Amino acid sequence: MKDAPKESYGFRGILDDFLVVIKYKQLLILSFAILVSMIGFGLIMPFLPIYAQMYGATDTQVGLMMGIFAVVRLATSPIGGWLADKIGRKPLMVFGMFLYTVVMYLFGTATTLPELFLYRGGQGAASGLVWPVAMAYVGDIVKEKDRGKAMGLYTLMFATGSAIGPMMGGLISTRYGLAMPFFITSLMALLSGLTLLFGLKESFIPGEQVDKISKKLPKASFLRPYQYLKSITPYPQTFLGISVGSFTLYFGLAALFPMLPIYGMGVLGLSSFEIGILFTVMGVVQMVFMFPSGCIADRVGHKKMIVIGAFIAAVFAGLIVLAVGFYSIIFIVAIYTMGRSISKPSIPALVTSLTPISKRGRGMGIYTFFENFAWAGGSIASGMISDLFGKQYPFIFAMIIGIIGTVIIIVTVVEPDRFLE
Repeated sequence: MKDAPKESYGFRGILDDFLVVIKYKQLLILSFAILVSMIGFGLIMPFLPIYAQMYGATDTQVGLMMGIFAVVRLATSPIGGWLADKIGRKPLMVFGMFLYTVVMYLFGTATTLPELFLYRGGQGAASGLVWPVAMAYVGDIVKEKDRGKAMGLYTLMFATGSAIGPMMGGLISTRYGLAMPFFITSLMALLSGLTLLFGLKESFIPGEQVDKISKKLPKASFLRPYQYLKSITPYPQTFLGISVGSFTLYFGLAALFPMLPIYGMGVLGLSSFEIGILFTVMGVVQMVFMFPSGCIADRVGHKKMIVIGAFIAAVFAGLIVLAVGFYSIIFIVAIYTMGRSISKPSIPALVTSLTPISKRGRGMGIYTFFENFAWAGGSIASGMISDLFGKQYPFIFAMIIGIIGTVIIIVTVVEPDRFLE
């Protein structure tokens, strides 16, 4: 008797996919390290704008402080990606996590607003060395057919940390003050760094792993951007399309994120605990949708999932201005987060599948350059828009930019029939 065919989209299909990706032991170790660090990140993220306002920051200054993170990461991500192809993935991830440990401790000891700007820049440098390289690492160790699932699990760790962290941060900051979450985040980053140092194996050995596709790609100078892109991927148009499209998507997201706690407290009258609950709900929604979205993307294609999710997120970003209280903003932000969760695993899965292993670090570095440029511009723009026009307008701006990004991806991205291992 033949075995029954596997269920494609239901619970059994998702469970089968989960059993596939947990066989990658190095992915599990990396995911655990990411989970620990993201719990710490979730502890401080919702309260960072409020922390800055304690030192007299205006909305514009809050936007600048949030944006400087992306400005520094903008510079370090391509460098980190290039170094990852020269010295390997593991050293950069470990160093970046230890740098993150120091910076988070210094955040808790800060006494002036300029110090917050300085440490926020240090956080951006650490992030630029860890996250693009980590995504390249996932692409290295996982087969092409499983990359959507793997990125779903990887982003699920982000979501779980984002769900656990804010509620913990709300409780801790209420009892011990806003500085304490930074010290705990530092400790968690240290644990994550030690996990990477002692538990992770190198996925790429420079000079030994040069694939056939890389040898066929033309050489080009970084000063000639499109030619340089052709030296990294045989699919330069799609790579550029997903990068530019993601730029506009993240630009809209960056315009929304810094102002959400301020809007919640200043306009809707939410408490710091309710702000923590709001971000926890966002994390829970991501936990529910991230991994299944990656599994479905491996079946139906990455572009479809990116477009559907991006459009939902863009529309509901604008609908935040219609919220009248705690429960209504919870509902709107939950649907917005669902949209983000549908698209999120497919973006890095698509990018890593467009680049061969010996160029994957550089490819992720270039992609995250666009993403960080968006975070920098969106964060700064949101603060200025809020001060100039009102606290609801950053969300309208995020909706418009998000829709534009979705259209760009529809028009420019052509998903190849065959991806790269």
